[in-house]
Amino acid sequence: MGEEKKERKRKHRHSKDKEKKRTKSQHILDTVQVQVESSLTPFLATFPGVSVPEDTKFQAYRGPKDHYVIHGETERMEYDGQNDPDEDLYYVGVYDPNTRTVELMHAPVMNTTRTIKAYKKKAIAAVKQANVQNRIQRNALGEAFGTKRAKRVISDLERNKIEAEKLETYADSIVDNIKTATENLPSAELDALREQQSEERPIPPCNEDADDLNSVYPLYGLLTKEEFVAIRVGAIFREQDEKKRTSLLPFKTSEYVNNRVARINNENEMQKLKLLYYASLLMGLYNNRRISNKRALLQKLNHPAEILVNSLIQKFTDSKVGKVGKEKDASFTITPKMEDKLLCYLFVTCLRIDEYSVEIPLLTAELSLRPTRVQDLFKAIGCKIRPCSSAQKEALGLTTAEAANYKLATLSLPFKLPDIARRRRTAQSRR
Repeated sequence: MGEEKKERKRKHRHSKDKEKKRTKSQHILDTVQVQVESSLTPFLATFPGVSVPEDTKFQAYRGPKDHYVIHGETERMEYDGQNDPDEDLYYVGVYDPNTRTVELMHAPVMNTTRTIKAYKKKAIAAVKQANVQNRIQRNALGEAFGTKRAKRVISDLERNKIEAEKLETYADSIVDNIKTATENLPSAELDALREQQSEERPIPPCNEDADDLNSVYPLYGLLTKEEFVAIRVGAIFREQDEKKRTSLLPFKTSEYVNNRVARINNENEMQKLKLLYYASLLMGLYNNRRISNKRALLQKLNHPAEILVNSLIQKFTDSKVGKVGKEKDASFTITPKMEDKLLCYLFVTCLRIDEYSVEIPLLTAELSLRPTRVQDLFKAIGCKIRPCSSAQKEALGLTTAEAANYKLATLSLPFKLPDIARRRRTAQSRR
């Protein structure tokens, strides 16, 4: 009898405990809301077989009909994802402890893929080459099976095709003819013409009468004394870890800059380290030349001193004009002319870093530019383009075939700027 009472008490106590728990759990949530439209959209992303760094930042873009795209990147990788609106059946619950509510938000599922940046550049080059081969094959088919009219069009196109590289042979002759034509001009007109040419050159201030290479392009012509002082590289110099050193630079993926920074271990090279920082800054601006506002540029350049970014915007950009006719403080663009100026300042900086002899293939690969354009800009700042010597060939570990096409840009005395050969440059010749 006593045991039956005990059992009833135990069951009664157990039922009361369950009732208390049920009552308590009911008071945790007051309401559950389903959010149909929201300014903030969470995403569920899948990265099959990939470990993404936690600090990777992603941007989301919304298209029509609930179609979303996300993009993120690190120094070496790019991640792209998109959703299938027909399969977006997931919701994410967001709990607010203050109001004791749960908000269910629609979460598109993003199927992501990764791309190695180094391979991406090679793929672009392969596509360009494939386009050339397709044109050649198409012309061959047209000549074999096309109508008379189609054959005549192909023939006319081939006959009128101009190869810019072949015209370089005649550039000196064109300049000589201009010199002969201007010999008899009055001195006042000739001085005005020279002054106009000087203003049109996209180069830093120079001293054509200099008797020392360091005086040809003065340091404080590249940047002001205040800007040079604002470049603080003490933390970079003290950092022993190579990757951490690189992370302190404005543009982290430049092999040209990173390799030279890694070799600096003497306090006497602090000026060179500052020039490398400035070269990294210029490369960062060139690689982000599509950015049109200061805040985004500061973020892309790893937040350098504001005086440096203000100087870059002033020197190498043109301000955009707003709808009411006033210039927007934070809106600008880099025109083709300003792009040439930016590259010339970068190349002069590289000349000072490399003791006035720069390997052109390094910068050609670094900036994804055609060798002819890089050579033209080096010539514009007064350099001579030369093949590497036997000693340089051995030092660089080049074969004879490689050395034949491995050019160096060298600045020497007496210094003389080339006369401006006026010619129209197409968009293709700028690459």
